Amino acid sequence: MNRAKKRNLITLASLALVFGLTLVVGFFVRGYRLDISSKTLRPTGILSATSVPEGAQVWINGKLKTATNQTITLSPGQYQVEIKKPGFTTWKKEITIKKEVVSETNARLFPIAPDLKALSFTGADKPKISPDNTKLVYFVTSEEKNNLDETFLATEENSEATADAVLPEETKIGLWLINLSEKPLGRSFQPRILVKLPSDFDFDNTTINWSPDSRKILMITKKNETKKDYFLIDTNQTYDFTSPPLIGEKEAGAQQILSNWRKQEALAFQQIFEKIPERLQDYLTTKAQNLAFSPDETKILYQAKADLDLPEKFLTKKIIGASTQEESRQLKANYWYVYDCKEDKNFLVSKDKDINLLWFPSSRHLLLIKENSSIGIIEYDGHNQTNLYSGPFKDNFVFPFPSGKQILILTSLNENRPADLYSVSLE
Repeated sequence: MNRAKKRNLITLASLALVFGLTLVVGFFVRGYRLDISSKTLRPTGILSATSVPEGAQVWINGKLKTATNQTITLSPGQYQVEIKKPGFTTWKKEITIKKEVVSETNARLFPIAPDLKALSFTGADKPKISPDNTKLVYFVTSEEKNNLDETFLATEENSEATADAVLPEETKIGLWLINLSEKPLGRSFQPRILVKLPSDFDFDNTTINWSPDSRKILMITKKNETKKDYFLIDTNQTYDFTSPPLIGEKEAGAQQILSNWRKQEALAFQQIFEKIPERLQDYLTTKAQNLAFSPDETKILYQAKADLDLPEKFLTKKIIGASTQEESRQLKANYWYVYDCKEDKNFLVSKDKDINLLWFPSSRHLLLIKENSSIGIIEYDGHNQTNLYSGPFKDNFVFPFPSGKQILILTSLNENRPADLYSVSLE
């Protein structure tokens, strides 16, 4: 064999080797594994076992396999998957593994005994959350430091609740603001005075209206049957309304501001609403109520107004890696459902017509709020319902922090004291 032929043979062999390795890697990435017993390539699927927090045990069909966050190769079929971590709730779900498809758990585990921590100590009257859930305002109506007496702070049951709260330097009557977003260097939910008000201010006849962008507030005080005072407040400023004269907005201007805000809210909702299938829009417009989009705008929560059957499919394209959980397209009046706009899936969330539901920042969970008695959480597909807090809270005031690490409630640990704001830790 001459040198030229030898060189050509080596080149062909190298190309064949590279091509062969590429095929092997391709099959491996797609989930194929060598079955030694049958001497064939066996198609498999992949389970991406992830959780928050990480480091949880992954049990498959009752056997411990690994810890999160890891991937597991499995033969096609149905599996009972459990994710466990000491001190946290257990996540369970039946997952169907399909060949060449990655299925994800995206499990969120919640503490069995969450911490309760105070955010205010001087009473929080008429709290109002901003549209983007990043800011909160409330009134302090008295200069009496209701919740700062030594007896209260020294009691064992409240030591945890006060541990991370920041006491204001002085108590001022007025409108207070808390920024609920986490800072780059950690959490800091210290209240600050937004509007200082006189002691004779009429809190009972005052309402708060947030702007759609959560930057401004229109405070309206009803003076009598025919007169109202209007004050436009920038949340980045500080105001002192204790020294007259006070210059507010004229009624015509204030009404125009409110009208513009309502139009902006309606337009924003309509722009999102038009992204869902047109046929579903007709159903939701006429046969549903209490519509609410998830924070990432990919899912919509609604309550059915009447019994009806949704069409089997709204989207024609096939979704790879879509949820394998059972759907509910036969709707029942007053039941709560979530429609997944990306995967064209419809899930039953709750049969309780009187429960309040609220989207969680993850867009994968909903808070379940029972009238001033308990707070639970459930996945959008109706699985893994968990109780987060059992105890009294006032005015059904419950909201998640933007980070999803806490929920905010209004309650009092002593019936003789006014209600304050508390965070319930979910880590």
